[in-house]
Amino acid sequence: MRWRRIAAYGGLLGVVVATVAPPAHARDADVTSDLSRARRAVGLAPVPASPGVSAAATALVKNREPGAAFANAGGGTGELTAAVAPAGSALSNAQFKKIVFDPRLTALAGARQGGKVAVAATFDRALPFAQPVLAGATVDPAIAGSIAVLFPPRTSTIPNVVLTEQRGGGVTVTIGTVATATEGLGGAILVQLKGRDRVTGPQLGYGLRYRLKVGGSTFNLKTRPLPPALANASFATGEGFTRADRARLMSEIRVFPAPVRKILDYIGGAVTVHALSNTAPVCGGQQTSCAGYDQGNGYFILLNRTQMGTPFGRFAIAHELGHLVDFLGLDTFGDDRFYSMFKHAPGWRACFRFAGGCTPLIEVFADQFGVNSLGLARQPSGYNDPVLAGRAPFRTLLQQQWAFRPPQERNPLAGFGPLAKTFTDAVGSGGSGL
Repeated sequence: MRWRRIAAYGGLLGVVVATVAPPAHARDADVTSDLSRARRAVGLAPVPASPGVSAAATALVKNREPGAAFANAGGGTGELTAAVAPAGSALSNAQFKKIVFDPRLTALAGARQGGKVAVAATFDRALPFAQPVLAGATVDPAIAGSIAVLFPPRTSTIPNVVLTEQRGGGVTVTIGTVATATEGLGGAILVQLKGRDRVTGPQLGYGLRYRLKVGGSTFNLKTRPLPPALANASFATGEGFTRADRARLMSEIRVFPAPVRKILDYIGGAVTVHALSNTAPVCGGQQTSCAGYDQGNGYFILLNRTQMGTPFGRFAIAHELGHLVDFLGLDTFGDDRFYSMFKHAPGWRACFRFAGGCTPLIEVFADQFGVNSLGLARQPSGYNDPVLAGRAPFRTLLQQQWAFRPPQERNPLAGFGPLAKTFTDAVGSGGSGL
């Protein structure tokens, strides 16, 4: 039941979001309205579209020269700037951020065609720009640098930046950040940030609220909700995983506590399930179930068909699902809280002896997840750790600490796993034209 990497499997799940394309002028108006809402969300006044910038945005999204279209439509006051980006994630793009959130804009418009969005604007360097501006109040955890602040021209020193998240139980965690500075409009500086968990990499959760302190300024921001393309998907079908196997797996999950079932509903669409009679080549030489991450196909669980209907087989499934729950939703801060709870149990030992060493802590968590999900009084794995937490305390802490927060470089919504081939549909399924 160790966490291992699988070599290669087929059976990717395709997610298709069917839409009916509206008329071009209505679609462009919706994009322009989205831009205005994005500015209002960070305290900036909306700026009107003009015939010139509207023509420039439309030309750019059609791969034409925006400057000529701008001039032919009468031009406008200020300097023209424009950018194009994939639809669904445009406002996380640095080129969009430095345009849309500059307070010196005099006109702003957008256009959409196919899978692209274009924005065009005019700005006046002489207009006031004295304080930092949050470049987007909604963050996409799948895109590095989605958190960004636009600093005024002639900013000599970027102030200290602190990103915090308020969690259940009144706990506030401070998330490390990595910053990248790029040039904005007219001397402005765009600083993009990504979260940096202490061990496993950037892990910002979906549907959460954060606070960003930048020097003397404080900004409230939120992450986008889990896109329907993932939220509405069940476990992907992998090699050997039949309809009967799926029914058996879901029946096993139905006995888990409601909060655990809810988490598995969240992560199911990101996980491919395989079922084989011979799992030893993948599962560390043992005929058991195992789970892991494969670079090509993302997160997986491999079920041992012979073992599935046995009591130990049911525990093995719960244990492996615990690994996936851990890696997709608990960062270092959450893990620390669980290990702190385990260490207060009478049966805690600094080292649970296993294979000539100590049982890895990730296996201790998976064991405890298994016994708590199944309501077992004894822990049946070979890792030699006893039951270390009651069902209610374990469930409460899981609710407080867990959010869908996969490591950024392995995010199912960043082109990894079952959704990889339909990434555009996945990121564009949240409702916004941007």
